[in-house]
Amino acid sequence: MYTIEINEQFTDREFEIINLLAEGNSAKEIASELFVTLDTVKTHRKNILRKTEARNTTALVVRCLRTGLIQ
Repeated sequence: MYTIEINEQFTDREFEIINLLAEGNSAKEIASELFVTLDTVKTHRKNILRKTEARNTTALVVRCLRTGLIQ
C-alpha cells in the first residue's frame, strides 16, 4: 500500500514533531515544547506531509502507525 520508505527520510526534528503530533499536540504546543516558532513547526509539518504524500496531519499519523514508524 505504501510505496515510499518513510523511515529513512526524516530528520531528528521531524521525528520529534511526528511523535508530538501523534500525541495530539497542536502546532502551538509543539512550538512551545521545542522552543521554536510556530512558523518553524508549520514548515516542518509541511515538509513531513510532502515527504509522505499525506493529505493532512491525521493521514500522516495513520501512515506512520501503519508503517511502524511510530507506536
